[in-house]
Amino acid sequence: MRVVIVGGGKVGSNLALMMGREGHDVTLVEIDRDKCTVLGENLSDVRVMCGDGDEPTVLEAADIRAADVVVAATGDDEDNLVVCLLAKAEYETGLTMARVSNPKNEWLFTPLFGVDVPVSQTSMIASLLREHVPG
Repeated sequence: MRVVIVGGGKVGSNLALMMGREGHDVTLVEIDRDKCTVLGENLSDVRVMCGDGDEPTVLEAADIRAADVVVAATGDDEDNLVVCLLAKAEYETGLTMARVSNPKNEWLFTPLFGVDVPVSQTSMIASLLREHVPG
C-alpha cells in the first residue's frame, strides 16, 4: 500500500514508523526543517519530505497521485481539511483520513470536505468510556 502522511508529530511519525515496518511504501511530509532532519535519521523505512502539505507542489513531490491513502495528521484541523480536500478533489485519492484535534470541528470532517475517515481522539475515548463504564 502506498501511503502519504502529512504531519510528522507524534501521531504522524509513529504511524509512519508502524506502516513502514509493515512493508508499506510511506512518505511523511513535515513542514519543520529541524524535525525533518530528525525524522529522516530515525525513520529508515520511510521517505521523509520537508514542506508544507497544504501546497499542491509539495503533495505532488510526495507522489500523492500514486497514493492509495492520504492521512492528514497535523495538530491543525484547518490544515488537515485542506490536505484531504486536495487529495480527493485534485488527486482523486482512494481513501483519506484526518485527525480532528478540536471536537467542535468534527462536523466539518465529512466526505463533502474530502474526509473519508475522521479520527477524533476525544470522541473515541468518550465512546470507549460509555462502552466500558456502566450507567
